[in-house]
Amino acid sequence: MSSQRLLNKVAIVTGASQGIGREISNQFFLEGALLVCADLSPQSAANPALIATHEWISQRGGRAIHVTADVGSAEQMEKLVAAAVAEFGHVDIFVNNAGIFPETHAAIVPFNMADQQLFDKTLRLNVSGAFFGAKYAVAQMKKQERHGNDTRGWVVNIASISGMIGLAGIPGYTASKGAIIAMTRAVAMDAAKDGIVCNCIAPGFTETPGMDLAYDGFLGGARPSDVASSIPLQRLGKPLDIARAAVFLASGDASWVTGITLAVDGGSTSQ
Repeated sequence: MSSQRLLNKVAIVTGASQGIGREISNQFFLEGALLVCADLSPQSAANPALIATHEWISQRGGRAIHVTADVGSAEQMEKLVAAAVAEFGHVDIFVNNAGIFPETHAAIVPFNMADQQLFDKTLRLNVSGAFFGAKYAVAQMKKQERHGNDTRGWVVNIASISGMIGLAGIPGYTASKGAIIAMTRAVAMDAAKDGIVCNCIAPGFTETPGMDLAYDGFLGGARPSDVASSIPLQRLGKPLDIARAAVFLASGDASWVTGITLAVDGGSTSQ
């Protein structure tokens, strides 16, 4: 049973149409949050027949809207935050989840042969997207009153264990996720005096549409069972594993936690 840890908190989740972002939105709804589901489209690219995230929540009695937004656009991210305020009056939580990973879909190549255009595009969208999200969310949160736990707002960034340990064949993705981890600490230190916390989740190998494409890409034909056997807990992560961590980091339970990166990876980074 839900503990309603996010009751009436307004949460923006980018990349909400599928995978981890969809499950975060779902778990936030179950914890009582009001949702702004942001993505390029309300429909899942991997499964267009799937009901849109905001519609799924609304049909179950929650309050949720969809806002079309390209995270690589500062203007659109500013408008995203403004749309949340227009609909709900304030913003309590911002989850920077959206990102791209085109390198993972291709075969591994040596670092010196990496595609520069893919590298540049990955850094621009992943790093700039997280920067714009935090920038405009924090600006709005600073205008708001503090909650009972003396916190004005929560920013949760979704990175990857690749930004912590490095993985061959995906330099752009690895660099972008490492940058998000570093930026999390910078935002946390800058916003702390205003009662705003910023933390990061680094998922390990997780069952998502992107992971499905990686098996025949940079994982070189490995199967799910092969990857699972390399993880200490002997299974792939599920979006729910990541979403539960996000609920904690976006709740009052984490009001004295800021600047951390929580690896949710079945023990992979402890090997």
